Amino acid sequence: MKKLFIVTLSIVMGLVSLSTAFASDKSECIYRSKIEQKISFYQARLYLTDSEYKILSDIGKDAEKIISYLQKEKDQLVQEMKDRKVELSAAKINRFIINKARIGDMS
Repeated sequence: MKKLFIVTLSIVMGLVSLSTAFASDKSECIYRSKIEQKISFYQARLYLTDSEYKILSDIGKDAEKIISYLQKEKDQLVQEMKDRKVELSAAKINRFIINKARIGDMS
């Protein structure tokens, strides 16, 4: 009976240690996977940030050109709006100004 108990206990202890080994391997895989997911997430963020910077830089350059053009041509634009009798609604005035700025010499 003692031998059977010792053999059974040995088998149970072996199974427990084996399951613990698998559990640590599983947990290690899970930990590594989570770390890899975070790396991918932050790499994607970095890529998006870089893309956004380029887009915002282009928008900024375009805005600088429009500002410069409108400051230089303000008096001429006002006269042209008066001559064409542009309707005094915000939408019509904005459309006229933006169209002129886009097709105007903004260099």
